[in-house]
Amino acid sequence: MTNRYLYLFLLLFCLPGVASGASDELLARLKNDKKCSKCDLQYTDWQGADLVGAEVSGSFFYKCKMNGVKLSGGKLVWSNLELAELVEADLSKADLTGADMRQTDLTRANLSQAYLYGANLAGSKAVGADFSQAFLKGVNLTAADLRDSNLKGANLERAVLTHALLGGAIWTDGRTCAAGSKGSCQ
Repeated sequence: MTNRYLYLFLLLFCLPGVASGASDELLARLKNDKKCSKCDLQYTDWQGADLVGAEVSGSFFYKCKMNGVKLSGGKLVWSNLELAELVEADLSKADLTGADMRQTDLTRANLSQAYLYGANLAGSKAVGADFSQAFLKGVNLTAADLRDSNLKGANLERAVLTHALLGGAIWTDGRTCAAGSKGSCQ
Protein backbone atom coordinates (compact mmCIF):
# COMPACT_ATOMS: atom_id res chain seq x y z
CA MET A 1 0.00 0.00 0.00
CA THR A 2 2.79 2.43 0.83
CA ASN A 3 4.31 2.12 -2.64
CA ARG A 4 0.93 2.85 -4.17
CA TYR A 5 0.61 6.08 -2.19
CA LEU A 6 4.17 7.11 -3.05
CA TYR A 7 3.45 6.49 -6.75
CA LEU A 8 0.23 8.52 -6.52
CA PHE A 9 2.08 11.35 -4.74
CA LEU A 10 4.77 11.44 -7.41
CA LEU A 11 2.20 11.37 -10.18
CA LEU A 12 0.07 14.16 -8.74
CA PHE A 13 2.67 16.51 -7.34
CA CYS A 14 6.07 15.95 -8.89
CA LEU A 15 5.52 15.09 -12.54
CA PRO A 16 3.42 18.18 -13.41
CA GLY A 17 6.40 20.31 -12.38
CA VAL A 18 8.65 18.41 -14.75
CA ALA A 19 6.14 18.82 -17.59
CA SER A 20 5.72 22.50 -16.77
CA GLY A 21 9.49 23.04 -16.85
CA ALA A 22 9.68 21.39 -20.26
CA SER A 23 6.90 23.58 -21.65
CA ASP A 24 8.49 26.68 -20.10
CA GLU A 25 11.70 25.83 -21.96
CA LEU A 26 9.81 25.41 -25.25
CA LEU A 27 7.95 28.65 -24.64
CA ALA A 28 11.20 30.54 -24.00
CA ARG A 29 12.67 29.09 -27.20
CA LEU A 30 9.58 30.13 -29.14
CA LYS A 31 9.73 33.67 -27.78
CA ASN A 32 13.47 33.99 -28.53
CA ASP A 33 13.84 32.14 -31.82
CA LYS A 34 10.25 32.55 -33.10
CA LYS A 35 10.60 29.02 -34.37
CA CYS A 36 9.24 25.87 -32.81
CA SER A 37 7.80 23.45 -35.35
CA LYS A 38 5.88 20.42 -34.09
CA CYS A 39 6.20 21.60 -30.48
CA ASP A 40 3.85 20.54 -27.71
CA LEU A 41 2.81 23.78 -26.02
CA GLN A 42 -0.59 22.67 -24.75
CA TYR A 43 -1.99 24.49 -21.70
CA THR A 44 0.71 27.18 -21.81
CA ASP A 45 0.05 30.85 -21.19
CA TRP A 46 1.70 33.41 -23.45
CA GLN A 47 -0.83 36.16 -23.59
CA GLY A 48 0.32 39.33 -25.31
CA ALA A 49 3.56 37.75 -26.58
CA ASP A 50 5.14 39.27 -29.68
CA LEU A 51 5.60 36.37 -32.08
CA VAL A 52 5.27 38.24 -35.37
CA GLY A 53 6.38 35.98 -38.21
CA ALA A 54 6.88 32.93 -35.97
CA GLU A 55 7.18 29.50 -37.60
CA VAL A 56 5.17 27.09 -35.46
CA SER A 57 3.71 24.74 -38.07
CA GLY A 58 2.48 21.40 -36.80
CA SER A 59 2.56 22.55 -33.18
CA PHE A 60 0.07 21.64 -30.48
CA PHE A 61 -1.58 24.63 -28.72
CA TYR A 62 -4.51 22.80 -27.11
CA LYS A 63 -6.23 25.03 -24.53
CA CYS A 64 -3.47 27.68 -24.64
CA LYS A 65 -4.12 31.18 -23.34
CA MET A 66 -2.99 33.35 -26.23
CA ASN A 67 -5.12 36.46 -25.75
CA GLY A 68 -3.58 39.49 -27.41
CA VAL A 69 -0.73 37.48 -28.94
CA LYS A 70 0.88 38.96 -32.06
CA LEU A 71 1.28 36.22 -34.66
CA SER A 72 0.81 38.28 -37.82
CA GLY A 73 2.59 36.73 -40.78
CA GLY A 74 3.19 33.58 -38.76
CA LYS A 75 3.11 30.02 -40.08
CA LEU A 76 0.76 27.76 -38.15
CA VAL A 77 0.16 25.19 -40.90
CA TRP A 78 -1.55 22.03 -39.57
CA SER A 79 -1.28 23.30 -36.00
CA ASN A 80 -3.78 22.32 -33.32
CA LEU A 81 -5.35 25.35 -31.63
CA GLU A 82 -8.42 23.54 -30.34
CA LEU A 83 -10.07 25.28 -27.35
CA ALA A 84 -7.35 27.97 -27.33
CA GLU A 85 -8.10 31.52 -26.21
CA LEU A 86 -7.10 34.00 -28.91
CA VAL A 87 -9.18 36.99 -27.84
CA GLU A 88 -7.94 40.15 -29.62
CA ALA A 89 -5.03 38.19 -31.10
CA ASP A 90 -3.35 39.44 -34.29
CA LEU A 91 -3.24 36.63 -36.85
CA SER A 92 -3.34 38.91 -39.87
CA LYS A 93 -1.58 37.45 -42.91
CA ALA A 94 -0.88 34.24 -40.95
CA ASP A 95 -0.85 30.88 -42.74
CA LEU A 96 -3.29 28.61 -40.89
CA THR A 97 -3.70 26.01 -43.64
CA GLY A 98 -5.44 22.93 -42.22
CA ALA A 99 -5.32 24.26 -38.65
CA ASP A 100 -7.60 22.64 -36.08
CA MET A 101 -9.31 25.57 -34.39
CA ARG A 102 -12.45 23.86 -33.11
CA GLN A 103 -14.12 25.74 -30.26
CA THR A 104 -11.37 28.36 -30.25
CA ASP A 105 -12.21 31.80 -28.84
CA LEU A 106 -11.33 34.32 -31.56
CA THR A 107 -13.41 37.18 -30.16
CA ARG A 108 -12.27 40.45 -31.79
CA ALA A 109 -9.23 38.69 -33.30
CA ASN A 110 -7.61 40.08 -36.45
CA LEU A 111 -7.44 37.45 -39.19
CA SER A 112 -7.46 39.89 -42.09
CA GLN A 113 -5.69 38.48 -45.15
CA ALA A 114 -5.04 35.23 -43.25
CA TYR A 115 -4.81 31.99 -45.22
CA LEU A 116 -7.07 29.35 -43.62
CA TYR A 117 -7.52 26.87 -46.47
CA GLY A 118 -9.18 23.72 -45.11
CA ALA A 119 -9.03 24.87 -41.48
CA ASN A 120 -11.60 23.62 -38.98
CA LEU A 121 -13.28 26.38 -36.95
CA ALA A 122 -16.39 24.38 -36.01
CA GLY A 123 -17.96 25.72 -32.85
CA SER A 124 -15.51 28.62 -32.62
CA LYS A 125 -16.47 31.96 -31.14
CA ALA A 126 -15.37 34.75 -33.47
CA VAL A 127 -17.69 37.58 -32.43
CA GLY A 128 -16.38 40.87 -33.85
CA ALA A 129 -13.41 39.14 -35.53
CA ASP A 130 -11.88 40.59 -38.70
CA PHE A 131 -11.73 38.06 -41.55
CA SER A 132 -11.58 40.72 -44.27
CA GLN A 133 -9.76 39.55 -47.41
CA ALA A 134 -9.07 36.18 -45.70
CA PHE A 135 -8.80 32.98 -47.73
CA LEU A 136 -11.42 30.72 -46.13
CA LYS A 137 -11.82 28.25 -48.98
CA GLY A 138 -13.04 24.88 -47.69
CA VAL A 139 -13.12 26.07 -44.07
CA ASN A 140 -15.47 24.33 -41.65
CA LEU A 141 -17.44 27.03 -39.82
CA THR A 142 -20.21 24.73 -38.60
CA ALA A 143 -21.96 26.29 -35.59
CA ALA A 144 -19.32 29.05 -35.39
CA ASP A 145 -20.40 32.34 -33.80
CA LEU A 146 -19.50 34.96 -36.40
CA ARG A 147 -21.85 37.68 -35.19
CA ASP A 148 -20.59 41.20 -35.92
CA SER A 149 -17.51 39.82 -37.68
CA ASN A 150 -16.05 41.31 -40.86
CA LEU A 151 -15.99 38.93 -43.84
CA LYS A 152 -15.72 41.62 -46.52
CA GLY A 153 -13.70 40.36 -49.48
CA ALA A 154 -13.14 36.93 -47.88
CA ASN A 155 -13.10 33.85 -50.11
CA LEU A 156 -15.75 31.50 -48.67
CA GLU A 157 -15.81 29.07 -51.61
CA ARG A 158 -16.84 25.59 -50.36
CA ALA A 159 -16.87 26.84 -46.76
CA VAL A 160 -19.35 25.03 -44.51
CA LEU A 161 -21.56 27.52 -42.67
CA THR A 162 -24.21 25.13 -41.31
CA HIS A 163 -25.75 26.67 -38.16
CA ALA A 164 -23.15 29.48 -38.15
CA LEU A 165 -24.44 32.64 -36.45
CA LEU A 166 -24.02 35.58 -38.82
CA GLY A 167 -26.19 38.33 -37.32
CA GLY A 168 -24.60 41.75 -37.80
CA ALA A 169 -21.67 40.32 -39.76
CA ILE A 170 -20.34 42.26 -42.73
CA TRP A 171 -20.69 39.80 -45.61
CA THR A 172 -18.16 39.22 -48.40
CA ASP A 173 -19.94 41.75 -50.63
CA GLY A 174 -20.04 44.45 -47.93
CA ARG A 175 -23.72 44.14 -46.90
CA THR A 176 -24.61 43.61 -43.25
CA CYS A 177 -26.33 40.33 -42.37
CA ALA A 178 -29.72 40.56 -40.61
CA ALA A 179 -29.81 39.96 -36.86
CA GLY A 180 -31.17 36.40 -37.04
CA SER A 181 -28.96 35.17 -39.89
CA LYS A 182 -27.94 31.57 -39.36
CA GLY A 183 -26.11 29.46 -41.94
CA SER A 184 -26.30 32.19 -44.58
CA CYS A 185 -26.34 35.96 -44.69
CA GLN A 186 -29.93 37.22 -44.83
